[in-house]
Amino acid sequence: MATYLFLLFLIQQTIASQTRSLAIIEGEQLLSIPALSCLSRDKIDSTSWFNGTQTNAEKLLVNSANNPQFGNFLIDDIYGDLIIQRVKREDAGSYTSQVVAIDEVNGYTNTYNLEIYYIDFPTLTSYTKNNSSETNYVIFHCECGEIYPQNDPNITWIHNGKTLDTKTTKYNVITKEKTSTLVVHHFSDTDFGNYACRITVETKKGNMSKTSNLEEIGRQKAVSNVEDTSSNKSIRKRSLGLWFLVFVCATVFIVCVIGVLLSITNRKRKRDSRNLYQTSECTSSITGQDHGDNLPVPPSYLDVTELVNIPDVCDGTTAATIETETISVNCLVYDEIPN
Repeated sequence: MATYLFLLFLIQQTIASQTRSLAIIEGEQLLSIPALSCLSRDKIDSTSWFNGTQTNAEKLLVNSANNPQFGNFLIDDIYGDLIIQRVKREDAGSYTSQVVAIDEVNGYTNTYNLEIYYIDFPTLTSYTKNNSSETNYVIFHCECGEIYPQNDPNITWIHNGKTLDTKTTKYNVITKEKTSTLVVHHFSDTDFGNYACRITVETKKGNMSKTSNLEEIGRQKAVSNVEDTSSNKSIRKRSLGLWFLVFVCATVFIVCVIGVLLSITNRKRKRDSRNLYQTSECTSSITGQDHGDNLPVPPSYLDVTELVNIPDVCDGTTAATIETETISVNCLVYDEIPN
């Protein structure tokens, strides 16, 4: 009997010190980790779960008696299992359970090492090439992100929901490490649509995969260099139309400036002509000088238009000398040329 109890003690110590491994794929909605012990449920006082390999109070996650939930961690109120909701890659690590029996100080402990398998969405890009030696073609490039475990990924190309047969001459695929490049030759209307690359990685918990999409290829991104007769020509037409509009606007502006300058010049010429040909109505008197002969005095009014240089502005008195006689002129200047 004593030997049997000793062997049972050794088995319990072996179970207590054993570390078990668990693995799950990221994104699973629920993971349950059992709290193993040799006790029946009616003999269990409490169950606690710790983050790490030790039953340290600072690393306590949940406890069936006082703290049954913390974040996305729960403890089953019947069996004491640890439940992880919405599993994330950050949840990977070690977890230790401690089951305490009624009326006992020591508990039963078990440690689990949890692995989270994950895969990132691939990065998918596209661009066009215009080769003078052949028709236009489109290039797609797919690059894997982080993967755990780092197994070789399988990259599949999809067009409008159907897997492409890349073995035909229509396509050319270049795969290197964690990247894949798809070349679509002779890109035409039938090649328009949605393109996707799917990455699949095999794990011991099953396959995990992620898919990235590019929509409306050909109608938005690739069409610029694919059909020169439609897009490039329309761009050139719009460019020519814009330049023609600029030319017309510039011409109208120049004509307007020239018209304004000519109008100003004509107005100035008219003013000069008006001043040049304006007439004066003059009254004059000539005082004869003593030459030893008694010259008769001319009439009191004399037309001196041809003898006097009428200035632009007549200030009332203008003097001019005609031989030995002095002509005094009083002028009335018209603003407009009289008829």
